[in-house]
Amino acid sequence: MFKEYEELIKQMEYEMQRCSAEAMRRLLQLSPEMQDFWAPKVDIYETPEELVVRVELAGVRKEAISVTLSADSRILNIKGVRTESHVDKRPRTRYHQLEVYFGPFERDILLPANVPVDRENLKATYRDGFLIVTLPKSGEALISRTVPIETNENHES
Repeated sequence: MFKEYEELIKQMEYEMQRCSAEAMRRLLQLSPEMQDFWAPKVDIYETPEELVVRVELAGVRKEAISVTLSADSRILNIKGVRTESHVDKRPRTRYHQLEVYFGPFERDILLPANVPVDRENLKATYRDGFLIVTLPKSGEALISRTVPIETNENHES
């Protein structure tokens, strides 16, 4: 009897999650081309010598990834596509759980404003499903500057 009750509760939880996910999809009805976008998870950390951005991109081919640093060195753009065709080609009759996203992705990563980076020596490596972008720190420190105010006694107000 207790086993049947547990199964009933599990089925109810599953149905509630399914209905909730479907309702959110309809509520947020995105344009067809935007429905396929996903955003990879990102870690940003700093060492004494560099700023490091680690992006989780399991299943994405290196050739399908693009990394761009904005002109002001504040935004790191990572984009590409994860295709399902090379992963598993078996026909599917029904999904029971779907958490791995395929298709195009793009992520703009706002870098810390107080950490100047050396634009000429950026490095990106891809291994074991992680893209690691290393941004060496620049020697020039970004500090605020006080501007002295002069008086101009030659001009009358």
